[in-house]
This record gives sequence, structure tokens and C-alpha cells, in this order.
Amino acid sequence: MTEGPAAVVRAIIAAREDNDLDAGLRRVAPDSLDQGRRVGREDWRRKWEHMLTGCPDLEVVTEHSVENGEWVANRYTIRGTHTGDFFGQPPTGERFEIHGMDMVRVRDGQLVEHWAFAEPLP
Repeated sequence: MTEGPAAVVRAIIAAREDNDLDAGLRRVAPDSLDQGRRVGREDWRRKWEHMLTGCPDLEVVTEHSVENGEWVANRYTIRGTHTGDFFGQPPTGERFEIHGMDMVRVRDGQLVEHWAFAEPLP
């Protein structure tokens, strides 16, 4: 039996937090959509590396998940220390906590589509 969408997303987050990007990438389809843009696994790697460069202690806590078929909607609390460029924001050296939500579509145990938004950094 294939894992449900929420389990796949949890595994991707855990792999990223363990700095095991290869394990996370195995959970992403070779060809997927991120915010409506067609991307490959190397695009995901670059995105995650950029996130970890800007915030090496990045923590994503899933507060709530709702699954419906291939889709899962998640509400997150995101914490870390802003020590480098983080999505175009110059480093502040300060800890932050923001909230965000995403929707992820999973097929055959792999992420195939991702949509997200989060509060701006303080």
C-alpha cells in the first residue's frame, strides 16, 4: 500500500531537517509542479539548499493536516534563525516564528504538485 499524502510530506520535512536532501528528493517526482512552475528534483534541491543556507536551524512544525484523496493541506509553524539570504530577505541574525499553509498532491508515494504561502519574515 502506498503512503498517504500527509505521510509523504512528513517524510520530506524530516529528511530536510536531518539534512538528508537525497532522502527527501526520493519522495518528489522527477517532474513536478511547484507554485504552478514545472520543476525537477534538482530545482527542489536548490530551493532546499537555499532555505538551509538562509536558516540552518530551520524547523517546520505541522500543526494540522487534512487529507482528501491525492491532496493534503497543511498548516505550519516555521521557526529558525535568519543568518543568510532567505527568499530575498537579507539576514538579520534574529530568531523568527512565522505561520504558513500549503497544499500538496501526491501520486504513487511522490510529491507531484505543491502550492504554499507563508507570512513574511518579521
